[in-house]
Amino acid sequence: MDVMSSTGSAPTRSRALTRERLVASATSLFAGHGLHHVTSHEIARGAGVAAGTFYLHFKDKHELFREIVFEALAGLKERLQKATASATDPREAVRRRSAELLSFAEERCDLVRILFGRNREAAALGADVLDDLIRWLEADLRLRAGTLPARLEPLVAAHALVGMWARVLTWWVDAPRRAPRETVLESLIQLQLSGVIDGP
Repeated sequence: MDVMSSTGSAPTRSRALTRERLVASATSLFAGHGLHHVTSHEIARGAGVAAGTFYLHFKDKHELFREIVFEALAGLKERLQKATASATDPREAVRRRSAELLSFAEERCDLVRILFGRNREAAALGADVLDDLIRWLEADLRLRAGTLPARLEPLVAAHALVGMWARVLTWWVDAPRRAPRETVLESLIQLQLSGVIDGP
């Protein structure tokens, strides 16, 4: 074994583990208290490191939150891709995509509330997330162009669908008793099928 290589990588591994602890601490604190009511010192304390160590990894809590959000977004897009990859029927793709979106909103309701809720604690970042999802969905719709109505413009449809998803899912996770889960899911599915798949 290359001893020099092994010992040289130890600080790198330690730094990576510290970063992971900071992310885990921040994720838990943001979920419980929101973005504005959490400080970098609290995040460091939750990770079991000195306050100054936080700034060796992140400029501020907003940079850290952005990393958490876009890591979650990458995971969501991967889930959506896997869910719809084998769907040859566009209607089935809509159903699978909607189910994954609803599950994600349930699992990460903290992020949904911070990004899109009434307080809009991270409005600019929320807009970046929507733009990213729009680009992803537009590309997916263009790949399925042969199965969609001829007059449907993928970019316009992507904006409309992502806007609907964000508004409905934020409304629902804020107070799930407003409507049963299956009602929300079927409503999202039917709106998409009527406007995107079975349109004129």
